[in-house]
Amino acid sequence: MSTLSFLFASVVMLTNAIDVTSAVHRSVKGASFDLRGMISPYVPNHSCFLLTDASGATRIEYCTDNDTKHLQRGDIVHVKGMIAPDPSGIGIAICSQLVTITHCDLPPCDMVSIADIKSGRCDNLSVKVFGTIKEVFRDEISPTWYYLILTDDNKSIYLTLHGSCVRLDTLQKMTGAFVAVSGLCSPWDYGYRVTLGRLINLLDFKDIEVIRPAPADPFDVPEVVTIRFHSPEDIPPLERRRLSGKVIAVWRGNRILVKGVNGDVHTVELSGGPVPEYGAMIEAAGLLKTDLYRMNLSDAIWRYKDITAIKDDEVEEVHTILTDAKGSSRIIPTVHGRTFRIRGTVQDQPSSDMQYALITLKCDKETIPVDVSANRSVLDGISIGCVIEVTGTCIVECDNWHSYSAFPHVTGITLVVRNPSDIKIISRPPWWTPGRLAATIGILIVVIIGIFLWNRMLRRIIEKRGRQLFKEQVARIGSELRIDERTRLAIELHDSIAQNLTGVALEINAANRTADTDLAKAHKHLNIASTSLKSCRNELRYCLWDLRNSALEKPNMDDAIRQTLAPHLGDTALHIRFNVPRERISDKTAHAIMRIVRELSVNAVRHGAAASIWVAGSVDGTKLLFSVRDNGSGFDPDNCPGAAQGHFGLTGIRERVDVFEGEMKIDSEIGRGSKITIMLNIPQEKEKG
Repeated sequence: MSTLSFLFASVVMLTNAIDVTSAVHRSVKGASFDLRGMISPYVPNHSCFLLTDASGATRIEYCTDNDTKHLQRGDIVHVKGMIAPDPSGIGIAICSQLVTITHCDLPPCDMVSIADIKSGRCDNLSVKVFGTIKEVFRDEISPTWYYLILTDDNKSIYLTLHGSCVRLDTLQKMTGAFVAVSGLCSPWDYGYRVTLGRLINLLDFKDIEVIRPAPADPFDVPEVVTIRFHSPEDIPPLERRRLSGKVIAVWRGNRILVKGVNGDVHTVELSGGPVPEYGAMIEAAGLLKTDLYRMNLSDAIWRYKDITAIKDDEVEEVHTILTDAKGSSRIIPTVHGRTFRIRGTVQDQPSSDMQYALITLKCDKETIPVDVSANRSVLDGISIGCVIEVTGTCIVECDNWHSYSAFPHVTGITLVVRNPSDIKIISRPPWWTPGRLAATIGILIVVIIGIFLWNRMLRRIIEKRGRQLFKEQVARIGSELRIDERTRLAIELHDSIAQNLTGVALEINAANRTADTDLAKAHKHLNIASTSLKSCRNELRYCLWDLRNSALEKPNMDDAIRQTLAPHLGDTALHIRFNVPRERISDKTAHAIMRIVRELSVNAVRHGAAASIWVAGSVDGTKLLFSVRDNGSGFDPDNCPGAAQGHFGLTGIRERVDVFEGEMKIDSEIGRGSKITIMLNIPQEKEKG
């Protein structure tokens, strides 16, 4: 709305009905009105009324707490209100104040034609129009309302009447009658059909005055004649016709297919009531329609008729009815009304509360709906997955032509079962139907999920308990290792340092005893004591080094020996080939080996000035053999210094070898280097500790 229109709506007061109607049509929201006129309620729920004055009429919604039941047609009232949008955004006139002034008799209705009504000159006025009732039907959206079609001079208009006024069958008996109807002209349908156009609201069944009644015999109408080589407009609009023949199909509750004596088939849509069974000979009368393939009837009634027997069609055994000879998908209209036999697998089933009973049949690559609405009993023995053979009448689904459509399109093929014997079960589905398989899979999934969650819980419990046990085990192993290390250190200190210190003390005592009588002998004892102290110092250094050394953690003995000797050899070349798996020997054995190898290697460098050292080892069953060879100055094994001279190296090695009940062999000569070979007894399995 423009600014000017808004200002106009805000300041102008509407004082006549035609201006209010115009403002409603233009949705001038916010405009106020102040009217005096005659009212005539016409909606059964009494929520609105029409107000007529000298300018015309308008429709007003009554929004106060009271409804319009207390008002009467002919009351003169003073009404105030404003234009406001309804929930859909369309403007409506809403009454906020109503005062009854007086009452007078209603003026007679204006005599108008259908053409006058369609022109819009009669909107919201009480009118009287003549015409012929051509069709009567119930509104499927609002079942309490009926619609009638009134025709005159090749023009038609809808009439509406509330169902509380009359029964549907009473109205249907008036089909074909020439009548005069009095009602209120509405510019549009106030329901869901926003494009229905102008129509007449009838307040009561008495508003229909029969001028010429319908034919006493509703079947006293011309027969259906096939119109060829003409356009659909040539069919007389809304004319009633009749046809006779045999019912060859019943589907969708109210549709039947009738085959005439001449072989033509016609679709008949019944207006209501009982439906004839398959094979019945009937006569039907209804409104003439066409789907551009054949002539049909709608809003029809029927009765049994004794006519010449009509033979059944031969059953056609076809592989498919939805493809041509080349395999291309297409629908051939000539199959309409013919009898076919097909075989396929049931894909679905209708529920018991469905109005129509359709099952879907999978035939090779095609899916064909099968209508069993007239024979629901055949569904009792059929389940999804069954392979069945169906014999029935083929229906080409197509709506009737209307003037507002280009032409009706074929929507599909339906096979209509004629009687229960038309369906034969070839095979039943296996026990493992998709539904049962899905249910089983669902149960298994739930069980697997339950097992998974249970295992997850158990795993958490086990992990928690395992961590606790691991901590306890680590603490226990740590304690055992500390005890083992303390024991080993105590043995080392006792076997080497303690004995050496004892020797030092003895030599010093001997030196003291001979110092006054034999000075040379005293010096000898002091030299031995000095040598022993150096040996103690070296042994103590080795013990401290072993406490910090991580050689025992190496995965192989070559690396362990190399790490043990690296701090003591300097530039001396070291060659190691110790072919003994680390896991084959215990930590205790590995420690003894490294102490022996270190003692021999250090002696070779210190006393023999060796430039290269070779360490080799192997295992043979329970015997471990290894050797240390050097290229130093060598020595005489028979005359080498021993514990008496303060040298405890070889003595300490022999003591370590004796612990393992082993043997030591010395091969050395002055000037030719030396080679010491050791044999240790080890258990077959790895020792723990």
